[in-house]
Amino acid sequence: MSRPGTTPRARPAARGTYFFLSYAHSAPPQGAGTDPDIWVGQFFAELSAEVARHARPVAGMRIGFFDQQIPANADWKAALAEALGGVEVFVPLYSPGYFRRPWALGEQESFRARLASANAPDTAAHVLPVLWIPFPSWESRAELDDALALGRDLPEYAENGLRALCMLAAYRQEYEELLDRLARRIVATAERHPLGPSRAPGLDEVSRPAPADPDLVVAVLAPTRGRLPSGRTKSGYAGTARQWRPFGGRQKLPAAEYVASTAERLGLSARTADFDDAGDLIERRPTVLLIDPWAAAAPDAARTLEAVRGLRPWVVPIVVTDGDDPQDATRHAAEVADVLHNAGVRQVKRASSVQEFVDLMPALVTEARRQYLKHGPVTEFPEAEPPPSLRHGREPRPRPGASFDPPPAHDDPASPRPHGENR
Repeated sequence: MSRPGTTPRARPAARGTYFFLSYAHSAPPQGAGTDPDIWVGQFFAELSAEVARHARPVAGMRIGFFDQQIPANADWKAALAEALGGVEVFVPLYSPGYFRRPWALGEQESFRARLASANAPDTAAHVLPVLWIPFPSWESRAELDDALALGRDLPEYAENGLRALCMLAAYRQEYEELLDRLARRIVATAERHPLGPSRAPGLDEVSRPAPADPDLVVAVLAPTRGRLPSGRTKSGYAGTARQWRPFGGRQKLPAAEYVASTAERLGLSARTADFDDAGDLIERRPTVLLIDPWAAAAPDAARTLEAVRGLRPWVVPIVVTDGDDPQDATRHAAEVADVLHNAGVRQVKRASSVQEFVDLMPALVTEARRQYLKHGPVTEFPEAEPPPSLRHGREPRPRPGASFDPPPAHDDPASPRPHGENR
C-alpha cells in the first residue's frame, strides 16, 4: 500500500533493463593502444551505480546496458534489438558525431518505433538525452533542447558537455549532481511508468538503405567448400568465401560481417565480397582483406597469391587463423605473410581468436580509410543528404548561394573527406 499523498509505483516487468546507453563510436587514433571510448565506459559504470542506489528492481531486472557488454562472437545487431526490446529508458549521448552515425541513430529509431507501438500515454520520459560533447555554435539541432534540459541551471554542462565533466576533477561536484539527477529520472520512469518487454525492430529495419557505392569493402580470401585444399576439414567453409567462419561454431556470423558492423558503428557503409569477385570495388574503395592462410594450399593458390602481390595501398590485410584448430596452418600463414611483405605491406596483422579479431577491427577499418584518403583516386560524389532530425525528419538544405560555415573538427572520423567525399 502506498503512503497518503504519494504516487503508487507500477513495478517494471521482470527481465527488463532500466536504461540503455547509446553513443557514437570513436575511431581509434593511429597507433593508439587504449579504448577511444573509455570515458563512455566510465560514465556507464558510474550511472549504473547511481541508478542501482535509487532503484528497487524486481527479480531479474537489470540496471543498465551498453554495447560493450555484447560478447565478441555474438550477432551484434540481434543482441541490440533484444536489449532495446526490454529497456525502459533510452539514454543517448549526443555529440556532433552521433547524428552522423547510422548505427547510433538506428538504435534510437528502433526504440522510438517500439515506443510508438506501445500506445503509452506519455512516452517522452522514456528518452533522456545527454549533451556529451558540445556542438559548434553554427550547428543547431532541435534535439539539443532536450539534452540541455538536464542541466539548465549548470552552465558548465552546456559549455563543456558531460564528457568533460566526467573527465576533469574540477567539475566533480557538477558531474555528480547531473549523475544523480539523471539516475533519479531513469528510476522514476522505469518504476512508475514501465513499458514492459516488447519487440524492437532490428537496426537494418530502421536504417536507411546502403548506398550503391560503399564507404568500405570487406573482401575475403578463403577457399570455398567445393575447392578446399586436400585433407582440409570442411568446418567453417561455405559456398562463398565471404561466408567463411574461421572460428567455426564459436561465432554467430561470418567473419566479414563483424568487420562490416565495425565500419557501420564508425559511420561507414560497408559491403562484404569474395576477393575473386571484388576486383573493381577494391580498385576504388578502401578495403579490409581477410585472408585464410589455407588459401595458399588451395588448388588455385598460384593465381590467388599472384593477385595478392598487386594489392593497392588502401587494402589492409589480416591473416586469420583459429588457435584451437587441430590442423596447423603455421606454414601456410608464413607463406602468405612473405607474399604480403614482398608486396610492400610493412606489418602483417594476425588474429587467432574471436576476441583478438574483433579488437583489431576498428584500427584496421580506420587504417584502410586513412590509406585511401592518402593514396586513393579523386572521385566526385553528389552532395550528401543532411543527417535526419529525430524530431522533424530531414533538415532542409540551404538555399543556393547561401553562405555557410565550414564543417567542424569533431568526433566524427568519417568527416570531412578529401577527394570529393564529404558526407
